[in-house]
Amino acid sequence: MSETRSAVAEDIVTPWTPERMLMRLGGDEALAKQLAALFIEECPLMFGRVRESLQQSDADVVRRAAHAFKGSVANFVDGGAAATALELEVMGRDKNLADAQKVFARLEREVAALLVDLRRFAEGA
Repeated sequence: MSETRSAVAEDIVTPWTPERMLMRLGGDEALAKQLAALFIEECPLMFGRVRESLQQSDADVVRRAAHAFKGSVANFVDGGAAATALELEVMGRDKNLADAQKVFARLEREVAALLVDLRRFAEGA
């Protein structure tokens, strides 16, 4: 990805590529752009749930919120934000939230980078 990123996301490499997404969707670019636009719209709410779950310090709530977010972001990436959301989900399942804020900070950077890429794609840039 040689395009310039925002200051928040400049050092993050997302494993998302339009080619990989199009291959998953049988080359349907209109559907891919629709899914990207839907994720861009819904992401703040879903991501907010993960943030709120961490503020509650309730491991089961963290597990559920991270699992839901992972399922959504996994439509776009196998690693990166999906893997980090899985890490939070496992922390919740294991009832060990000691490093959860650090992992969440990484997730926040990965999601910001993914959103930069998805916005460009959805807008046809």
